[in-house]
Amino acid sequence: MPARALEGLTVIELGQGVSAPYCAKLFADYGADVVKVEPPGGDLARHWGPFPGDTPDPEKSGLFFFLNTNKRGIVLDVTTPAGRDELLALIACADVLIENHRPSDLDAWGLDYESIADVNPNLVMISITPFGQTGPYRDWRAYDLNAFHLTATGSRYCGLPDQAPLEHGTFSADFYGAITGAAWGMAAIRGRSNVGGGQHIDVSSAEAIAATFVGGQNIGAYAQDGVFHHRTGVGMPLGAPATILPCKDGHVWMLALEPGQWNGVAEVMGNPDWMQLEMFQDMFTRAQNADAIYPLIEEWTREHGKFEIMERCQAAGAPVTAVFTVAEAAEHPHVAARGYRVDIAHPALGTVRALGAPFKLPASPGGPTAPSPSLGQHTDEVRAAVREAGPSATPERWSAAGAAQGTNGHGTARPLATPGGKRPLEGLRIANFGWVWAGPVSGQTLGYLGAEVYKIESHARIDLTRTLPPFGGGVRGPDRSLSNHACWAGNGSVTLNLKKPEAQELALQLIAECDVVIENFGPGVMQKMNLGYDVLRKIRPDVVMFSMPAAGLDGPLKDVRTYGLSLTSLTGLDSLVGYSGGPPIPVENAFSDPLNGIMGAYAILVALAHRDRTGEGQHVDYSQHEVIMQLVGPAYMDYALNGRVAGPLGNRHPLAMAAPHGVFRCTGDDRWIAIAVFSEDEWTGLVAAMDTPDWTDTAAFATHAERVRNIAALHDKIGAWTAEFDDRALAARLQQHGVAGTPVLNVADLLNDPHWKARETFVEVDHPLGFKETIYGSYVKMSASEAAVEPGPVMGRDNDHVFKNLLGLDEERYQALVDAEVIY
Repeated sequence: MPARALEGLTVIELGQGVSAPYCAKLFADYGADVVKVEPPGGDLARHWGPFPGDTPDPEKSGLFFFLNTNKRGIVLDVTTPAGRDELLALIACADVLIENHRPSDLDAWGLDYESIADVNPNLVMISITPFGQTGPYRDWRAYDLNAFHLTATGSRYCGLPDQAPLEHGTFSADFYGAITGAAWGMAAIRGRSNVGGGQHIDVSSAEAIAATFVGGQNIGAYAQDGVFHHRTGVGMPLGAPATILPCKDGHVWMLALEPGQWNGVAEVMGNPDWMQLEMFQDMFTRAQNADAIYPLIEEWTREHGKFEIMERCQAAGAPVTAVFTVAEAAEHPHVAARGYRVDIAHPALGTVRALGAPFKLPASPGGPTAPSPSLGQHTDEVRAAVREAGPSATPERWSAAGAAQGTNGHGTARPLATPGGKRPLEGLRIANFGWVWAGPVSGQTLGYLGAEVYKIESHARIDLTRTLPPFGGGVRGPDRSLSNHACWAGNGSVTLNLKKPEAQELALQLIAECDVVIENFGPGVMQKMNLGYDVLRKIRPDVVMFSMPAAGLDGPLKDVRTYGLSLTSLTGLDSLVGYSGGPPIPVENAFSDPLNGIMGAYAILVALAHRDRTGEGQHVDYSQHEVIMQLVGPAYMDYALNGRVAGPLGNRHPLAMAAPHGVFRCTGDDRWIAIAVFSEDEWTGLVAAMDTPDWTDTAAFATHAERVRNIAALHDKIGAWTAEFDDRALAARLQQHGVAGTPVLNVADLLNDPHWKARETFVEVDHPLGFKETIYGSYVKMSASEAAVEPGPVMGRDNDHVFKNLLGLDEERYQALVDAEVIY
């Protein structure tokens, strides 16, 4: 087997639940030596299940298995002086620490970043918490549910207008934060020589979603026009059809926005007269008449099966997809053909068919090969390794490592770097052919971190996101889309009409000067433009080409037509979104796009780590489908262990480990509060906050198990109580009683919320065309580097620099190519 990309990297994980363990898994599954530090009682996920036959056993938790493959595990009580000292000895030998504890807890344990950096100034510390290390909510009690609903995602995009905003039916915020931490943390690791050592990466899982998903396409409009929208429960409001409809055997994502797609669906449906109306050639007009056209389409879908509809519409050029159940997603021939499910032998569970690597690196394969560790399995082994490393690797003798490790030779670490220094990825150059949202976000992530990124685009075919309203100052134009400026910030722009051979040749010349090429077209498109990997590696042998088609570069679904909006239907994720016992409800924007963009940046950095060690480039096969399936991991493990197929749960805990766990109405128009209670202490706090009503003393709610069993009745009781309160006042009251209660924000709240203001999540910038606009800023905080944030580029902003300075064209040749609409 080839060496894995991250071999030689040592990671300490001090985390529980989902976020830190999944972040660490991304390192472990690509070759890093990850040592998982658990408390004496074990990671919470050991007790969450799902368990085979629903029999609890901390060594048989499906969630723990999924999140902790390829790791070594030890037990330490870091709340004691001895345990803290032992952890610091590990940290002294490590490259990375990943943790997800409340900041005040780390402070109390003496494990804040400054204390850790005294031990190892080269360490990159990745902290993933709901609300981050700073701001008014830093020490609020919160879980995944609370973090998710502080992003405005549910309020804006998911749920019925008169019912509670929804989450996806998985740990969406935790996964998003984990992926964000992996990408920014990997950049910090790679950039230690630029920055002058390690640094602290402060990830708020809520902030990452609020910025890159909701803020990117909403906050500019609200800041400029004072207008924002709420969920519709129907689908994407800007175009139609873009919704989930029932069919004979389930549900189907009916999505046809462009005229050719709409006409393809019409052909499949037998070309009914009403679909031939000229007005319906425009997706915006169809959206304005959605109330009329959706029932007409549904009459037809109810007469056909979902896979038949998908096959026929796909053949007609329309990105219509079946809504796969978790079982259908797992058992699809595409998954088998790509080897995405792999068998892992586990001492307690037996052979488990696990989800494989989220992306494929042919030169340095990744994915799970070893099972999750049993509790304390490697404690003695790791302790022996630390002793073998010698006294110079322990905190009390750190000075013996001297200047080689960044100390002054007298046991005192050098002063910590402060924000504003060099950015980690300075010196990296990227050609970004990415289209619409996911590819540009990969470029944005790397650009924020210091890379020189050139987005290749053309006036011959304006990118869809440049056409999205609203526009700066209300003036329509491809350089004035407010959402484009937010979602493409960090990218430069070069205009090339790649239909022309001369433009293709210029693209090759640019690629010869680049480290990375990004593209998210369908398989084969780059080859048709003479820009396939076989061509690129001849002109730049060490180039990393990153291809992120919807379903990968091979397999039965490789040519599937889809948008990020409906891509999730192929993964089983959409089948989990909805109210308990009800049908799936569409998420009204492409949650998968920015998530895949950020994970794509991580994949690129992993491939570059391989290149740094070997000098070898490679072609990264990144299936957006397989990455999103990772979010379905908890429900997938229940299917793998018990054959059980999950469905919509509303806002209930995905593994039924908390009660209450939901979103409840408050006073005011569409005002809600998210409440999650896991422990008896939290339940006691909630009862006290409610002034101990009589019903809390009944047998139905006497124990955690009974509260989970009677959760519907419990939620009714709590909902009747919360309906009398202001959401923010009630959140403060619950926090005072030690309960995870948080307001459910809407889009307007994002701009006005004191926490996001304190963290400068959204910033006003000057656009070069002469207007001010609001975009999201650096949604991750770095202790030694500061992201340079400016709005997305005007088309061709970097043409002069790239073609004249970088490629050496003289003025006459440059102008001739402009006149010939090659540079266009």
